Amino acid sequence: MRRSAFVGILSLLLAGGCTTQEQAYVTDVTAFDPDHTAIVRMENHRANNYGELKIFLRTDDRFTEDSLTVRVVTFTPDSLRTEELHRLILPRPKRINALKQILEIPYRRSVRLQHEGTYYFSLTPTRSVAGIEAVGIRFSTE
Repeated sequence: MRRSAFVGILSLLLAGGCTTQEQAYVTDVTAFDPDHTAIVRMENHRANNYGELKIFLRTDDRFTEDSLTVRVVTFTPDSLRTEELHRLILPRPKRINALKQILEIPYRRSVRLQHEGTYYFSLTPTRSVAGIEAVGIRFSTE
């Protein structure tokens, strides 16, 4: 009996150690075009946090794009600012006649968030896009 309890506890500990922690931060948008920027606020509770950033979009049936270029401006807690253009290659819908879907696109791998605090991501498309309801950032720790 003791041996089976020990094996069960050990299995739970090992399974828990293999999971990654994910956090998603999202903002709803009424329009997603060059005049309407989506600002995503992300809280980081650990200094020197390593992980992967993904951009995700929640779309409706009006969305028909296969790629989209967005301007990503990042503001860090220590007041640094970076800006870049990033082209999103969007996967095809996984279902026929998908009314709503969530598209998740890799943005940055092996990211190190050096400081605790609030990071802001400003995402602006270079052209008008119909059918986007929400824009977000997903952070997965390694």
